[in-house]
Amino acid sequence: MKSKKIIIIIMIIIVIIAIICFAVIKLMGNPEENNVESEDHIETAEALGIEIKAEKVKDYSVFKSVETCIQNHVDETFICKDMTVFTGETMNSYGIAGTITNPETQESQDVYMILRVDLVNLTFEVEELDSSEYNSVDEIDIEAEDKTIEDTGDNYFEFLDMSEEDEARGYFDNFSKLEIENTEEAYSKLDEEYKKIRFPEYSDYQEYVEEYRNIIETGALTKYSVNYEEEYIEYVVVDNYENSYTIRATSVMDYKVKLDNYTIKIDTYDEDYSKLSTDQKVQANAYIFLQMINTKDYEHAYNLLDETFRNTNFATLDEFKEYVRNNFFAHNVNSYNISIQEEGNTYVYETTIKESSSSSAQEKKLTIIMQLKEGSDFVMSFSLE
Repeated sequence: MKSKKIIIIIMIIIVIIAIICFAVIKLMGNPEENNVESEDHIETAEALGIEIKAEKVKDYSVFKSVETCIQNHVDETFICKDMTVFTGETMNSYGIAGTITNPETQESQDVYMILRVDLVNLTFEVEELDSSEYNSVDEIDIEAEDKTIEDTGDNYFEFLDMSEEDEARGYFDNFSKLEIENTEEAYSKLDEEYKKIRFPEYSDYQEYVEEYRNIIETGALTKYSVNYEEEYIEYVVVDNYENSYTIRATSVMDYKVKLDNYTIKIDTYDEDYSKLSTDQKVQANAYIFLQMINTKDYEHAYNLLDETFRNTNFATLDEFKEYVRNNFFAHNVNSYNISIQEEGNTYVYETTIKESSSSSAQEKKLTIIMQLKEGSDFVMSFSLE
C-alpha cells in the first residue's frame, strides 16, 4: 500500500515537470521566429528614422593615433581640428576635419576625410572627401562597415598609449603649430576674456606671433600639471623660456588658451599677494614686468610705468616698444642674483638679466624702482646697463 502511494506521488511530480517544460517552451517560442521578430523591429526603427550616429572622439590617445596616421599619409603638415567615430564589430570609421599646410608656401586649406581601421588586421585606408561640400565634421556621413582591409605593407595602424604628459605636450604643440601655420585659427582658440584684454584686435595677435616667432618655434614643454574639473580638463604648461600657458579642454582638442598667468589673475591672487612679505611682493611684481617684456606685451608693461618717468622717457607707446626691442634681449633670463633695498617709500630691485641660461650668455644689469599701491597694484621705473 505504501509503495503504491510513492508511485502515485512520483507520477504526479513527473506530470508537473512536463507541464512546466511545455509552458517554458511556449513562452520562449521558436528561435527562428524570434530572429524574424528582431529583424522586423529593426526595420520598424529604421522606418521611424532611428539610426545610430557617429560620436565625437572622447579619448585623447585615439585622437592622437588617428592624427598621427593621417600625418604619415600626407606630405604636408596636418593638424586635426575635430573627429567623430562610428564603432563597428571589426572596423572603426573616423570622420576627420583638419587643415594641411604646404611647408614651402605656408598656405593652409581645410580638409575632410574618412579613416577606416580594420580592427582585426590593424590596417587602414583613407578616403579623401571633397572639402567644398563640408563645413564641419558632423556633416560627414559615416556608414556602418565591417570589411577586411588588405595589408599593403605601408598601411599598418598603431594605437598609441598617451600619458598625461603626452596630452599636455600634445595640446601645447598643437597650439604652437597653429600659431605659426594657421594664426587665425590659433586666435580663435584664445580664451575670450583673455583675448579682449591682451589682443583685442586680430592684428595685435598677428604682430605678436610675428615678433615672437622664434620663441614659439623653439618652445618645448618642461613642466606641466593637470587639473580635472567637472566641465573641463585644465593643463598648465611651462616651456623652456619659463612662459606659462593655461589650456582648458572641454573635449578632445576643443580647447581655449591663456598665454600667461598675469593678464587674468587667479581668483585668490590678491589674497595670496597680501600674505607676502614686502620683498616678496616686489619680487613678484618685477617677475610680472619681465614676463610682459618677454612676451612682447608692451602696452601692459608701459602702463606699469610711473607717469612722470613714462612721460619723461617714453612719451608714446611706440617709443617704449622701440627702446625695449633695442635694449632688452629677445628673451630675458633673470639670474636671480637679486638685491632689494628700501629707500623711503620706494624699493630698489637690482638683478642681472641674461639672453639665455648659458654661463657665457651676454648679460645686463636691470634696476627697478617700485612703489607698492593699494591691493596688488604697483608703479615702477627702471634703468638698464
